[in-house]
Amino acid sequence: MSTQEKEQAAVIFDATEESNLLNTERHDSFELSDDDQQTFIQSSDRQSDVFDFDDHLIPLSLTETQRRPTSLEKEVTFFNGLTLVVGLMIGSGIFASPGPVALHAGSVGMSLVVWIVCGFLACTGALTYAELGSEIPLSGGEHAYLNHAYGSLLAFLYSWTAITCLKPGSNAIIAVIFAEYINRIVYHSAFNVNLPDETRVWLNKIVASLCIIIISFINAYSVRLATRTQDIFTALKLITLAVIAVIGFVVLGKGGFTNNFEGDVFEGSSTRTSDYALAFYSGLWAYDGWNNVNYVTGEMKNPARDLPRVIMVGLPIVIVCYTLANVAYYAVLPSSVVTNTNTIALDFGRKVFGPVGGVIFALCVAASCFGAANGSIFTGSRLIYVAAREGYLPSFLGKVHGTWNTPTAALIMQAVLTIVMIIPGTFLTLLNFVSVAAWIFYFLTSFGLLILRWREPDLRRPYKVWLSTPIIFCCVAIFLVIMPFARVPLQSLAAIGFILAGVPFWYIRVKYKETFSTQVGDLDKNIKNKIQWK
Repeated sequence: MSTQEKEQAAVIFDATEESNLLNTERHDSFELSDDDQQTFIQSSDRQSDVFDFDDHLIPLSLTETQRRPTSLEKEVTFFNGLTLVVGLMIGSGIFASPGPVALHAGSVGMSLVVWIVCGFLACTGALTYAELGSEIPLSGGEHAYLNHAYGSLLAFLYSWTAITCLKPGSNAIIAVIFAEYINRIVYHSAFNVNLPDETRVWLNKIVASLCIIIISFINAYSVRLATRTQDIFTALKLITLAVIAVIGFVVLGKGGFTNNFEGDVFEGSSTRTSDYALAFYSGLWAYDGWNNVNYVTGEMKNPARDLPRVIMVGLPIVIVCYTLANVAYYAVLPSSVVTNTNTIALDFGRKVFGPVGGVIFALCVAASCFGAANGSIFTGSRLIYVAAREGYLPSFLGKVHGTWNTPTAALIMQAVLTIVMIIPGTFLTLLNFVSVAAWIFYFLTSFGLLILRWREPDLRRPYKVWLSTPIIFCCVAIFLVIMPFARVPLQSLAAIGFILAGVPFWYIRVKYKETFSTQVGDLDKNIKNKIQWK
């Protein structure tokens, strides 16, 4: 064998071994803790190991914020997991979704039923994901499950959709809620003026865009400042929700301010199934976070026993909180006001405490939205950063700022994508658009559990859900995906378009690499055979 052939064989052999080593090292990686995150992003010239990457994994799950290292001791008790799940699920949606739910449900009674059913649907989804998380103990959320059940195409499309659609869309929704509350404070409570609808809409878009720009700058300037901002504002939403529920019960005990609970509370309920799909979208968005409850599994002392208990106790707590909040809204506000407002907490505060109360409630909700947007932008930029470091996006998006040591390019890209969605969108159009895309993958992920039950019956399952649970969830998911095409075809088709737009990128970034790797492997095998023959 010539010297040149030997050198070529050595190079290919080393490259193959290095690739195998990288895949092995990635298998059990994890996200850093809060204190270590700034240290992590300073190493801009090395491969990211914050996220665990199976074959062709781009980012972590859409809503995942933190994951503890798998090497930590199992110290999470049932109560610890319960508080984590409740805190994770209760979000700013309860201050914006009651209006759309009431609008599509058509009556007070049916809107309350929708809120309760949404909670139980979230419970079935959480239990389904709990089994997937126990049998596929890899980070990556839906991506890891889809990759195992279907292969790289659907897994890649989920990650693509998370970066280009789900995360920017969620950011835009939260920013629009923030803008609604801030603008209502300014031109209703402060100046008591009624602006034309077109002016009000564009003011909301401008304020929402400024919110995204400011939060992106905070995250670019300092990781520590961003995380502290998150901690401060998260508590406000829980306090505000508790105060609303308590006040509502006090008012209801005194007879209430309205007659919403007199007579037939189901009178006027919608008879169109597509209306209920849109109502479920609004309600389920408030329960967002149910698909992340299995992330605590790795640190639980007894996950097989405690995880289902956490879900079965935690989800009803959230259901009760949301139901009580809606009862409070209807006890204080006429149903027509609930149906037509996107700033229900402000209207609630003004009705109970006057203009000052409205401002206080609105400021609390706006602050909680600001904190929610901050957390979403923080995690979303890391998805883009990691995708770029792994070669799935242009490399400049994987760079960190030389002075601030933060992924500024990724933050800028995410801010641009979010503002692009804010400009043409409204709260309802953005919500429908994001929900269609998200529920397509929720269905595929849950159906993947049924596939694995049939294809891999001997797969180790520390926790096994009743078979009826994923079947019910899949049936409802199909309904939620199909029915909006009748009422909101534009947003539904746009969601499908965003997903399918990832197919060419999958072919270039994944399929082509798979083919090339196979060819290199065959060449490596042939050269090794020649070496042995020689």
